[in-house]
Amino acid sequence: MKPATRSLHAQRLDPVLRWLAANPDAPPDLHHLADLACLSPYHFHRVYRAMMGETVNATVQRIRMHRAAVALAGTQTALRDVAQRAGYESDAAFNRAFGAVFGISPGRYRAARSQPSTTQEPAMYPIAIENFPGTVLAVLPHRGSYQDIGPVFSRAFMLAIGRGIATPDTIGFGIYYDDPEQVPQNQLRSLAGMPVAPDADIGQELERFEIPAGRCAILTYTGPYNEMRKPYDWLFAEWLPSSGTAPADFPMFEQYLNDPRTTPPAQLQTRICLPLK
Repeated sequence: MKPATRSLHAQRLDPVLRWLAANPDAPPDLHHLADLACLSPYHFHRVYRAMMGETVNATVQRIRMHRAAVALAGTQTALRDVAQRAGYESDAAFNRAFGAVFGISPGRYRAARSQPSTTQEPAMYPIAIENFPGTVLAVLPHRGSYQDIGPVFSRAFMLAIGRGIATPDTIGFGIYYDDPEQVPQNQLRSLAGMPVAPDADIGQELERFEIPAGRCAILTYTGPYNEMRKPYDWLFAEWLPSSGTAPADFPMFEQYLNDPRTTPPAQLQTRICLPLK
């Protein structure tokens, strides 16, 4: 695909990704999405798959299944309601779809996450103090629940790939300013993006953000994104008080080492980075 064509397609698909993120419960109507992209319905799906690396339905299912896992682990919403909100009228169909993604049925997933933390959490997580080399990111801002940042990453990557400043293999970075236990959900601030060359032309949609070089405590976490509260709690409640270190005046950030489009949630790898003084 020529750079000019790739850039044009990224601009046209941006309102589509915005709509999918804002309307996860709505069925993705081909003609409506094609209109948003100013593309022919005959070619929309091919353009979307070429730019995003997956179909529209796959994008929608990832959003819905992540949200279903959040609801199962963190609320008492009835399984029937969780299934319907994910777009499944049949419990059996939802069970099969959820099991295919998470490797466990929705009921067993909820039961496992409702057990006392002493039986679920490991005694410790892999952690090391490293000298982070610093990097420049191209990012998009997100305001609201950290659990809803996934579609913002999709937009950021599409825009960056469209400009030729990133590739599908580029690892993602998330910046998280606030403690979700202390700040109201609708006021949480975060950034989604990826490293780029310091002199990269990031265009008008993306913003430039720099992570400076410095010491970081880096916790390596393997598992679903929606369960990262556990390693965060351990990092601050167990490791930090006994480490002899103090946090620097800079927000937490995360590095995502594999692709959530192709990696089962249980195998997702994240480096949770705590800048140190």
